[in-house]
Amino acid sequence: MPALVAIENFLVAAVTVFAFALTVIGAAAFRRARDSHLLFLAIAFGLFFAKGLVLTAALFLTPIALPTLILVWGAFDLLILAFFYAFTLRR
Repeated sequence: MPALVAIENFLVAAVTVFAFALTVIGAAAFRRARDSHLLFLAIAFGLFFAKGLVLTAALFLTPIALPTLILVWGAFDLLILAFFYAFTLRR
């Protein structure tokens, strides 16, 4: 079981770092092109990054009840999906 926890911690860290890199790339693309759709993309990646930070804090700093953690996780997922959908809309 400890190996599974270590893998989970590694995956959360990897997703968080990757999401941060994609947020920076998305923000740079928006800054260069000034396309509002790219802003939605950068925000979606930023939400992935924030979700990783919140999950990491929940794993290491303070014990959070599982129902609360699932609620927060689901709220982040809904926001991320909404921003990805907004990114895909083209006029």
